Amino acid sequence: MKLTVKNYKEATKNIDFKKLPEAAQEAHKEFDSFADFYNEDKDIKEMLDNHFKIVEPYLKDSGKKSPAPKKAPAKKKTASSQKSTKNVTKKAAPKRTTTKKTTAQKKAQRKPIEVDLMPLEIKVIRRYLNFHNKKVTERQVSLLYKVIQKAATEKTIRKTSKYASEIKSISNDLIKTYKDMNGTCKFEVPDSLYTKLKKIVDDYGVTPAVALIKRFINLYGNITKTKAQRLLTTVTNSLKNGKVDKADKEFEQVKNVQKHLHDYLESDKLLVTNVQLKGLQGIAGLGK
Repeated sequence: MKLTVKNYKEATKNIDFKKLPEAAQEAHKEFDSFADFYNEDKDIKEMLDNHFKIVEPYLKDSGKKSPAPKKAPAKKKTASSQKSTKNVTKKAAPKRTTTKKTTAQKKAQRKPIEVDLMPLEIKVIRRYLNFHNKKVTERQVSLLYKVIQKAATEKTIRKTSKYASEIKSISNDLIKTYKDMNGTCKFEVPDSLYTKLKKIVDDYGVTPAVALIKRFINLYGNITKTKAQRLLTTVTNSLKNGKVDKADKEFEQVKNVQKHLHDYLESDKLLVTNVQLKGLQGIAGLGK
């Protein structure tokens, strides 16, 4: 299997990383810190691609299942232990009275701000908040600071950006932390800043239609009946409860995903053309 940022966690969950080189162990521990910026930073992309190549040979070993334990033969019942069932009458269990549930579908709640692709500022803020109350390394702190500096240089985050002042506060705190730490430290975001940033992050969400399309793309090439049925159920529910509705520009694509999944479960073949797949990847921002 070829590892990607999208399938890495699922594919490597059974690997014993203690058996891998130390560099691979460290990269695995810090995967979340790197993954958010895989498409934002050339150095991070190159580093993770190399890490994937190191880990891929170990996937074969992790997939081997240990033989199932043999079941002990069932004990025969002795005559004395067998109770006579003659003349035994069971009392009828009282019938349960069921109240009819309302069939009206609950309208799904959506985020105040929905985007097809998460802005870089929100990725930075989210990653910074994920450090809170955790043990972090100098490498993790310097990496996030490097992403901010690079974004400022390339003007992907500008002084006029919506959250420029918050990014500046994060940058200053990262510098201070890096200077004071000795290899590692327990990272703590100041309370007032944490509350402010948490509110910003919680308001943002990926458009539900795009999120479903991404899940379908990630399934492609690694699909099973169970995974397909699970996603089909989610897609169908999202269309029913209004999480994805006709006002969404990706509505037709989600309907197509629903059809592809239904056809796969019927025929065991996922009939998606290269043109269709590239179109979905473009919508999901995965065409790079």
